[in-house]
Amino acid sequence: MSKTNYQVLKHEVELLRLPKLYDSCVVKYIDFAEHEHFGYLFLQLCEYNLEEHIRNNDGILRPEKLVHDVLDGLRALHCQGPQILHRDLKPQNVLIDVNGRARLADFGISRRLPKNQTTYHTRSAGTEGWMATETLKEDGDIRYKSSTDIQVAGMLIYFILSGGHHPFGGERYKLMSNIKKGKYKLEHVQDVVAKDLIEKMIDKEPKNRPRVEECLSHPFFWTSTKKVQYLRQVGNMKEVASRTNVNQELILMLDECAEGVLYNQWKTKFSPDLLLRADDKKKPYPENILGLLRFMRNLQEHYPDDAASVDLTSLFPHLFGCVYKFTIRQGWNLENPLKEMFKPEKTGGANRHEVEPINDEEHVGLAVQESEHTFTEPTADAKSSIGRI
Repeated sequence: MSKTNYQVLKHEVELLRLPKLYDSCVVKYIDFAEHEHFGYLFLQLCEYNLEEHIRNNDGILRPEKLVHDVLDGLRALHCQGPQILHRDLKPQNVLIDVNGRARLADFGISRRLPKNQTTYHTRSAGTEGWMATETLKEDGDIRYKSSTDIQVAGMLIYFILSGGHHPFGGERYKLMSNIKKGKYKLEHVQDVVAKDLIEKMIDKEPKNRPRVEECLSHPFFWTSTKKVQYLRQVGNMKEVASRTNVNQELILMLDECAEGVLYNQWKTKFSPDLLLRADDKKKPYPENILGLLRFMRNLQEHYPDDAASVDLTSLFPHLFGCVYKFTIRQGWNLENPLKEMFKPEKTGGANRHEVEPINDEEHVGLAVQESEHTFTEPTADAKSSIGRI
């Protein structure tokens, strides 16, 4: 970068040199050197950016893994002490390295907050179409918080899972208007659990958006084992456990949440021998979703060896999404024991108290240590060689 715009480059170096970022999904810093007219920032080799990956649609990388990488990179920033706000998340600033891992990049306008502060007051910054609702105000005092990054990260997640669509859609003027109004469509993503995560992240109100740790603890990222554990807990609910005086409204609501997937022949998925041992002869399990949930619960409780040999999430791939949608409607996830399953793992990071405004021109206070190597501008032959590495 030309030294006429040198501070942006040095600012990025200062951030990338932070030791805690090295093993995260943030692009790795390698070295820094100066020439008479230019500064050079050396980063790990990346193949292409997220926009190019989605546009090429090569299908090699799992979208769910890319989503996790984006949020893991954001966790490395937000859970720093002090916290770092990226402020320019967009598909072009997510790079894919040679191992297929997504990494956050371009920290030219990022800011590291003073200790114990979580809000950064400044003018609007970012890229049109990839800016949070609260940053589109007419006045110049914008309050950037970690929740600002979260909303844009939610847009990125939809972009990944939908194959290149934007949740706020539309032409340029309509896109910005939709972000301001909080008007979105998620029609290009069918997974109800993924939709739930995206909706929480892109909420118009910053205070309603989850922290990045909560995003990574969302059921979208749960293992098959944890999903089965969740279904087992639902099967323990008194409304589900009863096989007499069954609430028909619950069955109708579950069928509605199943969105056309039928469960009236679920017993055919299990071996006759297993059914013979596990089914209740006097009160057989009804052939509906409630009966399946109760059967799964009892299988886990009383026949753990048999349960371990059955891949329940593969047998019923849509069941978890259906039940999760149902429990949200019922409000059961807000109560124990289900509530306990949503607690994020404890991570470090700044607390979330309100803070005083800070100057927009303040940068990270760490001194940049330039490379000890002498840097000579590459010749044409050398440039050609570098391009082949």
